Amino acid sequence: MRLFLLLFILFTGAATSCQDSKTPSQNEFKTKKVQKKEAKAKKTQYAKRITNKNVVEMLTEYGKTNKERFVKLTTDFGDIEIELYNETPLHRANFIQLVKRKFLDETCFYRVAKGFVIQGGNSDRMEMAKIKRRIGQFTIPHEIKKHLKHHYGCVAMARVYENNPNKRSSPFEFYIDVDPKGSKHLNGEHTVIGRVIKGMDVAKKINSVEVDFSEWPKKDVYMKAAIIE
Repeated sequence: MRLFLLLFILFTGAATSCQDSKTPSQNEFKTKKVQKKEAKAKKTQYAKRITNKNVVEMLTEYGKTNKERFVKLTTDFGDIEIELYNETPLHRANFIQLVKRKFLDETCFYRVAKGFVIQGGNSDRMEMAKIKRRIGQFTIPHEIKKHLKHHYGCVAMARVYENNPNKRSSPFEFYIDVDPKGSKHLNGEHTVIGRVIKGMDVAKKINSVEVDFSEWPKKDVYMKAAIIE
């Protein structure tokens, strides 16, 4: 009888143990459900490519649900922290999506103009080209503001000058002004989207690297971008 009882207890315990290991708890089920919902929402959010026809609508909608304004760029030289301006909502939303879609992680500071700017948002990586195609082919209507000037540490978007009378911005390529006096000649020509709040010493180090004849650093200065909560 005692043997039978012992065997019964062992069997029951083993059965319960197996059941616990295979059946997710209520919290685990909720977590998986939330993750699945978030993944679906993310897929839906990025399902449509951005074009010049829908750029305002797409970035406006994106900006409503993605309100972050602070970004950290990590390089081999250290971190650069950036504050994005609410006064340039389309550009802010666009920059945040570049961070969240890991586009900037595949890019580098590809232009170093001594005493002038460091420019990033491009590279020769295949993955960068793939993400760029998924985002879309477009330019951003300028959001040039008189009070947002090219001062030391400002962040602005590059643009094409030829056949671009409306001064529309590149959606991918940005630069940081490292001229202590500021680049006043660019005021009114490019949209200033933010400022460096920490790490100008890092920007200056990048501005001092050795470059080739095209101002491309001889050793690539890659970056990783993250939202600062």
